[in-house]
Amino acid sequence: MLNIYKRMITFLVKDAKKRAEEKGVEFNETESKKKNEAWLPIILFYVLLYMMALIAPNLIIVEFYLVGLFGLTIRGLNHYYEWIKFVKED
Repeated sequence: MLNIYKRMITFLVKDAKKRAEEKGVEFNETESKKKNEAWLPIILFYVLLYMMALIAPNLIIVEFYLVGLFGLTIRGLNHYYEWIKFVKED
């Protein structure tokens, strides 16, 4: 799963770089990667919910949906703006 997620991010960054080169706009690869890593889990969450709604309607109650969406939104904002930084000790 993690490998597929990384491949999706790589594809999105390469596509954005290609579009920026076509337009003649300056491209920042790290900024694009951070942006895609921030919003992609939210999009995947919506896709998962849609598939679950087709398979088993009314399985997820609204509270679980909102908690999951809120958690992913906070995670994405933190990942993009880097409010909380985790330091690895050697």
